[in-house]
Amino acid sequence: MRNRELSVGIFKLSSCDGCQAIFFEVDMPFEIVYWQLGKSDSVFEEVDIAFVEGSVSTEEEREWLCIIREKSKALVAIGACAVSGGIQALRNFGNLEEFLKIYPNPQWLKVDEKSLPLREVVKVDYEIPGCPISAQVLQDFINAFKHNRRPAVPDYPLCMQCKRLGYACVMDLKGLVCLGPITNAGCKALCPSVGRGCYGCFGPCKGANVKAFVSWLKEQGLYSKEIFENENAYAEPIREVIQ
Repeated sequence: MRNRELSVGIFKLSSCDGCQAIFFEVDMPFEIVYWQLGKSDSVFEEVDIAFVEGSVSTEEEREWLCIIREKSKALVAIGACAVSGGIQALRNFGNLEEFLKIYPNPQWLKVDEKSLPLREVVKVDYEIPGCPISAQVLQDFINAFKHNRRPAVPDYPLCMQCKRLGYACVMDLKGLVCLGPITNAGCKALCPSVGRGCYGCFGPCKGANVKAFVSWLKEQGLYSKEIFENENAYAEPIREVIQ
C-alpha cells in the first residue's frame, strides 16, 4: 500500500481532548477521514490507522471502541487516559457511589464501575503515553509510518533525557521528590528544566521497579501515597504500590 493511500481516524472516549489537539501541531501526510474535533465532514467506515484518546468509562464507549478496533488495521492508544486509565481511573481505588455524590443528579449518570485503559478492552498495536502526548514523539511516530518503518516510542527513564539535556538532578540538588527514575521519557524533561521534580505524566517506563523506588523514598522520608495519585495511577506498576 502506498503511503498516500493511508487513511487515519482520530477518536475520543473519556478524556479532555488535550491529546488529540496535539495533531494540530504536527504534519500529517495521510488523509484524515474521521476527526470530530478537526473536521466538519467526518465519516467513519474503515481506516488504516486509528488514534484513540481517552479511557473506557461507559458501556457505550466499550461498544464504540470495539467497532473502531474492528474497522482499523492499526489501533494506537494516545495519552495517559488511553494508556493508563487517566485521572478518572482514580475511582477504581474507591467506591463509585461515593464519587457520584458530588453530582446534583447522580441517577442520570451511566458509568462503568472502573475506568479502563484501551488494552484491557481490545487489542492495541501501539501506545503513545503522556498528558498530553508530545508533539515531537507523535511526529516521529507518524514519520515512521510514512517511511514504512516500525514506530518507536521512548520507553526509557526520564533521567536519561535529563542527563542528555544537561539538567541537574533536582533530587540531588534540592532534595525534591522526582519520579524521573521510573517515568517514560518524551517530555524533554520539562519539569526538571525549571527546577521541579517530575510528577510522572508520561507513565511508568519499561522495566520500572516502582516497588524499589517506593522503598527508597521511604528510607529518605519522602514517601507519600499522593505522589502516585495522578493520571497514571492505574498503570499496573503504579497500582500495585498504592492499592
